[in-house]
Amino acid sequence: MLLNAIYAQIALLILTGLWITFSKRRTTADTAIKVIATILFCAGLGVGGVWFYPPLSGLLIAALFFVGLFIVHLRKTRSQTTLLRSIIGNAPLLIMIPLGSFLLWQGTAGRFEPKGDVIALNSPFKSAEGICVLSGGLSPLLNFHNFPSDSARDIAQTYGLDIIRVGPNGFRTRPEHRLDPKPKDMRHYAMFDTAVYSPCDGQVVEYENGSPDQAIGESDKINTGGNGVVLKCGMHHVHLHHLKLGSVQTQLGETVKAGQKIGHIGNSGNTIEPHLHIHAETIVEDGNTKRHGSPVHMSFGDRFMARGDCF
Repeated sequence: MLLNAIYAQIALLILTGLWITFSKRRTTADTAIKVIATILFCAGLGVGGVWFYPPLSGLLIAALFFVGLFIVHLRKTRSQTTLLRSIIGNAPLLIMIPLGSFLLWQGTAGRFEPKGDVIALNSPFKSAEGICVLSGGLSPLLNFHNFPSDSARDIAQTYGLDIIRVGPNGFRTRPEHRLDPKPKDMRHYAMFDTAVYSPCDGQVVEYENGSPDQAIGESDKINTGGNGVVLKCGMHHVHLHHLKLGSVQTQLGETVKAGQKIGHIGNSGNTIEPHLHIHAETIVEDGNTKRHGSPVHMSFGDRFMARGDCF
């Protein structure tokens, strides 16, 4: 899903550029509508897109390129065409305007401060450098966990976050692999082997440390969480998953303090690439992590996190 979204964004930007380049210059109103539709479309992609390959700077470069194309467009000789040809030539507007509006709506609405039960957590990382949210927020567009489901386990993850690391250039892979949208070696991702720390004071009520790290492109559909822990923090269970094989340093029943090391990021469980999955839910039955409660919003330093936000 992630790679498809990345490729779709790139393809849409290329098609937009080609449309501007080869479209006829007609009336001033016609050009104005094209400019407004392009601005709306780029704004929608900006708040609703996945900007880790290329990073958000890629969209800014594309926007500047579109400005240049429109300047060239305004210098074209006005073309007198039939109404039918004019409609056909502007057919992309029938996609750009509704799609841009949808992306802008979902990308904005999914970033509002949530209402309801909230658990305040510390960052699960010692250093905030490059730590950003890949999937998170209140809309399915921003948060893959937000899609409707009949599964109690999936519902409990509704407000979950998938967290990755990006380099100084904004790519989620290590510098020498920044042009590869999906490296096959998990060690080529910036997030791999990053240390994870407890985000709260609590007790380890679930523990897994023996799941193998999955090859990129494969996933464990049985032990979906892979290696990690579930912490009982007050009246909530806090889940931390997809850690590296053998890296989990806590034990079942152990009491942990906020900031205590839990393990290192790997690629275990049902995962598409190295990242940390974290979510919180209410406790249904004390000591039973298999009975899932209601999803709980998380705040980190009084911040609600959505896709693209960084710690």
